[in-house]
Amino acid sequence: MDEEKTMLVSKALEEIRIAILEEDKLSEIFFEDFETDRNIGKIFLGIIENRVPSLEAFFVNIGLGKNGFLRYRDVLDDPNQYKVGDKILVQVRKDGGTRKGPQLSMQISLPGKYLVYIPNSNESIGISRKILQEKERIRLRQVAKKILIDNESIIFRTNSEGIDEKEVEVELSEMRKMYNSILQRFHSQKNPGVLYEESDFLEYILRERLDSKTKKIITDDRQIFRKLKKSLKGFELKPKVEFVRGDVFQIHNIYHQMEEIFTKKIELSGGGTITVDRTEALTAIDVDSAGNLEGKNIEETSFITNMEAAKEIARQLKLRNIGGMIVVDFIDMKDSSHKKTIINILKEESKKDKSKVTILGFTNMGLLEIIRKRTTQPLDTNVYSQCPLCHGTGKIIAPSLVHGRLIKELLSSAKEIKKEKIKVIEINAFHNLSGYLTPALTEELEKQLNVKLEVSFNWLNPNSYNIKYKK
Repeated sequence: MDEEKTMLVSKALEEIRIAILEEDKLSEIFFEDFETDRNIGKIFLGIIENRVPSLEAFFVNIGLGKNGFLRYRDVLDDPNQYKVGDKILVQVRKDGGTRKGPQLSMQISLPGKYLVYIPNSNESIGISRKILQEKERIRLRQVAKKILIDNESIIFRTNSEGIDEKEVEVELSEMRKMYNSILQRFHSQKNPGVLYEESDFLEYILRERLDSKTKKIITDDRQIFRKLKKSLKGFELKPKVEFVRGDVFQIHNIYHQMEEIFTKKIELSGGGTITVDRTEALTAIDVDSAGNLEGKNIEETSFITNMEAAKEIARQLKLRNIGGMIVVDFIDMKDSSHKKTIINILKEESKKDKSKVTILGFTNMGLLEIIRKRTTQPLDTNVYSQCPLCHGTGKIIAPSLVHGRLIKELLSSAKEIKKEKIKVIEINAFHNLSGYLTPALTEELEKQLNVKLEVSFNWLNPNSYNIKYKK
């Protein structure tokens, strides 16, 4: 039985926030500020600034500060016909990171309610893999062949199942007009910059996330309530829309569930745990039985914990928007049928994910490898900024090492202190050095250096300290 979904739409100040629940459990969350900052899907006028044959790519100025990266294979024609200074039409396929600019393509695609329109394409007609009936897939292909012209293609989205041919034709006509409008701006504009972007955050989420499982949309804003009623008239799917007083996120316990998104360790209801460690290159997930005592023996206990963990891992990947290479260290299982079951659970749960998830299987070391298509940055990179002290490691230098460095610096300056006739030395350190810089040690240092030491513990950086010499 499919899990029913509820969409919560809340407004805080001028920002819209949207949470999607599956059976009252947070499945996905979107913030207007973060989504509008993303560039994926935007279409730009770009100027080729550099050609790098060793990378088989161009670097393209699209007006964002960081140049975009355009691979030869994402160019429409022969890459050799392009040179530095050329004006090109590009679309962002993948957002950049802190060090990299966005990944670009010259193959433009425009998403609609039912279709994705791809001009300048001779690819075969695409149909969402979630449309399962072969009879319907054949019908949609026939519809496409009737309405498509040369050098264009379409992909039927999940919402197009059962759609009337006339509606497909109307949407395709609108998308052709939109593309022609983009081309006009491209030809008239000279400088790098955006030519097309999603105009409405709420409309975008409705189009991308509304499906047959969504039975209800609840909002705490009157204006959004009216807008939802109006917007849903254009959708085949029409879930029930409700208005509630108060904070809909508070009512449905979203804030507490949001806190769980960013914790390293996740408690499973059966007593086990999963631990998520994310780096730029890959994400490592460890499964532990912890307090789970179910099962007749070790193998069965491991299997029970791993099954629960597999479902939660699929949910966490989607919820945290973790992409790229993922390695899962499940509790060791000797029974090969148990491993197959774990893979099947992950495959089934991943069908709920909009991003493509590939389960590669268990390695010889017993680690399960997963690849989730990465298009935008993980959620935590938007919510949290890197700590300027530990630089993302989550660690600080041991206070004993900082203390040793401080003492060495003072003692090595003894000759200079005497020469400059220093009378007072002010030391300001982080509070974790208070157990090292004791009154007894301070007194001993004063005798050795023949100065007055004034020590305080108000320094904000645990990895350093501040010393002032006064005559």
